[in-house]
This record gives sequence, structure tokens and C-alpha cells, in this order.
Amino acid sequence: MKRLPFAVLALATLLATAHPALSEPKKVLRMAFRTAETGFDPQKVFDRYSVGICESLFEPLLTYDYLARPVKVVPLTAEAVPQPEEGGTRYTFRIKPGIYFADDPAFKGKKRELTAQDVAYSIRRFRDPKLASPYEWLFENKLIGLDELAEKAKKTGTLDMDTPIPGIEVRDRYTVSFKLKEPDFNFAYVLAMPNVVPVAREVVELYPDDMMGHPVGTGPFVLKEWVRRSKIVLEKNPNHRGYELDVRYADPNDPWDKAAIEALRGKRLPNLDRVEIYPIEEEQPRYLAFVNREHDILDETPFEFIEQILPNGKLAPALAKQGVRVFREEAPETTYDLFNIDDPTLGGYTPEKVALRRAMVLAHDRDQEVGIVRKGQANAAQTPVPPGVVGFDPAFLSHQQDHDPARAKALLDMFGYVDSDGDGWRDLPGGKPLRISYKYNTGSQEQRQLALLWVKSMAEIGIRVDAAAVQFADLLQDKRVGKFQMASSAWTADYPDAQNFLQLLYGPNTGQSNEARFKLPEYDRTYEKSQRYPDSPERNALYRDMSRLILAYAPWRLGVHRVFNHLQYPWVKAYKKHPILYTNFKYLDIDVAEQQAATKK
Repeated sequence: MKRLPFAVLALATLLATAHPALSEPKKVLRMAFRTAETGFDPQKVFDRYSVGICESLFEPLLTYDYLARPVKVVPLTAEAVPQPEEGGTRYTFRIKPGIYFADDPAFKGKKRELTAQDVAYSIRRFRDPKLASPYEWLFENKLIGLDELAEKAKKTGTLDMDTPIPGIEVRDRYTVSFKLKEPDFNFAYVLAMPNVVPVAREVVELYPDDMMGHPVGTGPFVLKEWVRRSKIVLEKNPNHRGYELDVRYADPNDPWDKAAIEALRGKRLPNLDRVEIYPIEEEQPRYLAFVNREHDILDETPFEFIEQILPNGKLAPALAKQGVRVFREEAPETTYDLFNIDDPTLGGYTPEKVALRRAMVLAHDRDQEVGIVRKGQANAAQTPVPPGVVGFDPAFLSHQQDHDPARAKALLDMFGYVDSDGDGWRDLPGGKPLRISYKYNTGSQEQRQLALLWVKSMAEIGIRVDAAAVQFADLLQDKRVGKFQMASSAWTADYPDAQNFLQLLYGPNTGQSNEARFKLPEYDRTYEKSQRYPDSPERNALYRDMSRLILAYAPWRLGVHRVFNHLQYPWVKAYKKHPILYTNFKYLDIDVAEQQAATKK
């Protein structure tokens, strides 16, 4: 063995000491999103994938414990989870001192600390008409004085960010208190949403037209690179204070919990240096990127490959041999198909309009959707509320959404939807043609199959439906402004309460989350009444009443609650899928040596 000269050894030692990054390989996680993102302004975005990135860039006052099941709200930038005051109409937060935003030219070379004013500014921002936030409904008719500011802003075009209001009281540098108009026992959940996060006013004012591309938060990662709809790169935020895994609520018998605790013991989070995300809407290349070890995680395994991956419910031997693990998740989400209630053909509340929608619901073959398209990886929804959230009622069953073409035909005949001109297709009462357009997200084989199922199911009862594929971002916008007749949709829990799903049909939320544009006074009154109750039998009874109204007026065809299978290679450490938060990059770790050895094979 040759000996190196002393000078060379000294230089190598010096480099390793002075620049440890040169000697330590980077921990890089790569994965795909199944749909493209839209941007990273937390008060502006509402698609799951963009919000999932915001989870890593920003930090709300509260969040969810990583391991606790059922989920548990815990403080993040706040010192504690506040207790409701004044009968559930006041919540007071104290922010932890010493939390800093990531560096940005907006701060002119100075460190910028998070303060209560940032929280107050960000809440007001939801009501700024210039922003047109899809989550404005979170703070409508909620905080004393904020509705009045919003009304003035509609006339002037600009929301007053400075005049004090009783509903948002900044008591000192670190304390903010919210005064609500009515009791709301879910308000803490709202303050744990990845959208309801503080942003710095200087940043918003420096990038007024491109906040989607300039996210600056206090989170554990920063946006390093963004090629729209193609590549998102996050890197560790050098300013971040770091976390430690909280194990208080871990289940000692849960193997995922035990593995996470073991992997993160004694480590300061985050561990990853870099995260690369590639939106891939086609399912085959997304699947192949994982199989070829180009990606470390396969999130939401495509249903069309489920039989190759999990034959007879067990992981395929070839994957098991590589140490691949599968996390099965019954997601707290609901899929549905919307009827546009403002549409002159499908919409309205008169008996013949309701009959048309109910007939279409009866004719749609949901059993084929579950068995063939989703390969059995879903459960038929009985109400909008999925299992796993407060207010879900497992005893609530209804036959109004069963597949029954004979009843559908009888209903259409009864209300005059018959073939008037003999062309083989039903017409509207009065004889005008009945033809309906169904919009769905392009790029996904699953979505194409679901759209064709609608075409086929309606043809069997004589209704002509045309399926139209559109880009995901365009579909979101079309639904928001009511530019559709029927469209596919889905909602994943922002917080674990039925209210989060039932608000999707609350009339004042039209143009935001109420994509069906359903406006039924009885439903709205019941929804408003339910907000005044904490979790209780009285509130659950109101939730059931709302579900019955949805079934009766049929603004939706209820879909399914999907079951997802998430795959990871063995070098991904501390993985555990969270029901509410989407990405959780800050908790993951990579065994680089194992990763490199496997990818060289």
C-alpha cells in the first residue's frame, strides 16, 4: 500500500473539515405528482398538489402531529393550541419568538422575523378582491369587521390592510386574537390548513403579479427551481430552526411508527437536502419511473397497475425482493360528478329538473366504476362525508344512488323526457334536443375510462352525453366560473370534520368551493346552524339532514372513497402517509448509500 504525501493528506483533511458538504453526499428524494401544480401562493391555490408544496415552504400557526391517529392538532409556529374563549367566539394565539422567513430580496439583506402582524395581514388577504382567493369562504361572515372591509374593497378594488378591526386584534409583536361573529368550534382546524399561513407583506408587494412563483415562507424548504407543469425542486432552508420528531402520540404497536422513531432518533429535521418532483399525468410513465428506480416513492399507485403490484392483495414477489413497502390508505376524500345547477338544461330546482338529475344518477353504473375502473380500490360513497372524519355516519345508507336504469327510464318518461323526433335519443319536455357535455381531466387513463362510463351509462337510457377532456388547471377554472354542464371532481379533507365536505354545497361558497353552484335556502340554514355546535349528537343530526337534501336535489352524483396504495423503496426512511397533510417531506430521510447501491444495479 502506497503512502500519500503528508501535504496531500493534510489538504484532504482540511477540505473535509472546512467543507463537510463536499464530503457528504446529498440526500435527494425524487417522486412524481399525478397532476400538474398551479402555483405556490398559499392564499391563492387550492389544488392538492400545489398545496402539498406549500406545506414545505410555509408554516401555519397549528399543524397535525405526524404519527397520531386519529389525527391531532398541535402547535407549530404558535406556542400552544388555544382553548376557545367567550363561548367559542374568541381564539388567541401567541407566536414563538425567533422564527424567520427564508432570505429574499424583499427583506433587503436583513433577517425577517415572523410576527403577529404577518398573521393578521395574511388572514385579511383572503378577502382581497384582487386576489380572488378560492378559500375566501373560510373567513366570510366569520371575523367581526372583516366583511365590512371586504364590502368596501369591492367598490374600491383594494382591501384596507391597516385599519384595525375587532375581529383581528394584534395585541403585541407575538400575540394575535380573533373575535368571531358566531361560535365556531372548528376554527382551530382552519388555522392548521397549509393555505392559512403567514406571508410577508414586503414579499407580496415586491411580486404583486407573480406571487405564485415567489413563495417565501418560514418553512423547512425553499423553492429552488420551478419549470411549470414539468419540474419542482425544493432545497433545505438554511435559515430554518429545525424540528424534532414528537413521539408522544405514537402507537407503540404500529410498525410504521416504530420505524419512523428508529430512523429519526436523535436527528434534527429536515434531513432531506433536496426534493425533486415531476408532474406526470400519464399513469404508465409515472409507474415506470418508480419501477426503474428513477423515483423513490410512488404516490397513489395507478389503479390500472394494481394487479401487477398487488396480485391477490399481496405485494408482487419482485417488488418484495427489492424491499419495497406499501402503505395502504383509505383516504379521507370523496369523488363526485357535478351537475351545474345554473345550467338551463340540467340546473334548477323544479320537479322536472330534479327528476332529470336523479334519473342520470340512477342510470350511472357506479358498480362498474368501482370494480372495473378502480379495480376494487374504492368504496361507494353514501354521503359526501368520508370515513375517518368527525361526523361520518356509517349507518347512513341510501338507495337513491343505486344503479337502477329501469327506475331512471320511468322517471324520465314521467316528466316528459322522451324521444320526440324518433332519432333514438330523448329530448327535453317540449321537444328540443337533450345533449349534455361532460368535462374531465385529460392525461389520465382512469379519467378517460370514467368519462366513457358516463357516455355509455347515459346512452342506455337514451341520453346523449359528449365527453370533453381538458387540462387540469383549465378544468379547475371552468368549474369555478360555472363553464360546464357536468364535470368530474374530488375533495380531500382540509380538516377532519364533516363541515369541510358539506361546505362544498353551501350557497354563499358559489364561485369558490361550491362548484355545482347549488343554492338551496334550507340547506344553507342547516349548514349555518351546524356551525354553532361543537361535535355532538345535535350537530350530527344536522349533518344527516344536509346529506338527505343533497340526495333529494341531486346536485352531485356521489362517487367513491378511494383506497390508495403508496410505495416506497427501502432507502426512504420514516415514511407514514398522513390523512390530512399531503407531502410531509420534513419528516423523511434517505439512506444515501443504500439508494446509490440500488440504482447502480
